[in-house]
Amino acid sequence: MARFSRAEVRGRLQAQVDAGRAVLLFGAGIGLTARCAELGGADLIGVYSTAFHRMGGRPSLLGWLPYGDVNAELLERSREIVPIVRGTPCIAGVGAHDPRLRLDRLLDELVGLGFSGITNEPFAAMYGPAFAGQLEAAGIGFSKEVELIARASAADLFTVAWAFTPEEAGRMAEAGADVIGAMVGVTAGGLTGAHGVVGLEEATAIVQGICEAAHAVRREVMVLTHGGPFADPETAAYSIAHSDAVGYAAGSSGERVPTEEAIIAITRAYKEIAVPRARGTIATEAGGPG
Repeated sequence: MARFSRAEVRGRLQAQVDAGRAVLLFGAGIGLTARCAELGGADLIGVYSTAFHRMGGRPSLLGWLPYGDVNAELLERSREIVPIVRGTPCIAGVGAHDPRLRLDRLLDELVGLGFSGITNEPFAAMYGPAFAGQLEAAGIGFSKEVELIARASAADLFTVAWAFTPEEAGRMAEAGADVIGAMVGVTAGGLTGAHGVVGLEEATAIVQGICEAAHAVRREVMVLTHGGPFADPETAAYSIAHSDAVGYAAGSSGERVPTEEAIIAITRAYKEIAVPRARGTIATEAGGPG
């Protein structure tokens, strides 16, 4: 396990872009996928509540419902994931909205666990404008996420800030975010993925709007694409080729869907193994069930 300074993480990512390679943030809900992502060359490993749910066979959306303390879960589960990652910066998903949260103490704990940076997950925008607006009015909405990014940046921690709109992207860039994650919703595909997502061209146009808003504030901010129809290397490549984004954030598309497909396929392959008919009487002859 290695921890990196903010400058070191930024330098590593810039080196990838300068070499013409897309930056990859890989979200991991278990240690095995985190280690495999590292071996595959991921630039950042994200550890956050929705990943824990998806790798438990549950919908990621449970991370936005009041069935647990996402920050307590983060601290507990990180101990099973971060030590397995040997040389890749790990980014912690912090739930910023809890009014009981002592943010400075939590950031210190995360640094102590080996995290190199943080991100705002879960994020209020997932609830939709009406409920997100009510959260904001109550003082526990998107502004708390902006505060999280600003305070982490002031503490010289690397930050990945999720944004659904150009306005959110601009505020996160002003707060000092190093990377903006251009979010277009829950990723499509697999057993628990989203349905009825926007088309590839429309989603990429949303990404470009987020890029332009972020770069209008700070040109050096990197933007990664994520969610909706960006569900595999081909669609991720399209989103990068047709926008100013420099990379991709893989969540379900990197962890849940490939796992589902691989296990279903290998299970079916094992079930195709034939047993010679002559062996069908072994259990009976040995005194087993007849």
